[in-house]
Amino acid sequence: MQYQITSDNIELSPSMEVLTKEKFERIENRVKHLPEGSCFARVVLNSVPEEQFEAKVNLDLSGKEYFSDETAFTLENALVEVVEELLEMIEKDSIVQRRKDLKKEVDLEEFLTDQAQ
Repeated sequence: MQYQITSDNIELSPSMEVLTKEKFERIENRVKHLPEGSCFARVVLNSVPEEQFEAKVNLDLSGKEYFSDETAFTLENALVEVVEELLEMIEKDSIVQRRKDLKKEVDLEEFLTDQAQ
């Protein structure tokens, strides 16, 4: 997966970038089947009022786009929440697609059965 990790109001350290990529390993493992170079994550890490952190992510998985925006008291927790939300979205899309594919199969089988009679 390709990354663009930025901030609007804090200086990013190398450890922040490493932490971000570590948390996104769960998403990378979920999308291994997609063509290499077709997955891109734009991650914006900011500090926000009340001593909290915000993680905003635009995720493009082979043309399918996802967005998540979470705030937490630690940068790590904000990233964990973003990744969890994105994984839920990806799984939901996967289930919907499998149902559509299954319906097409059933429709095709019914069509072929009707044609054979």
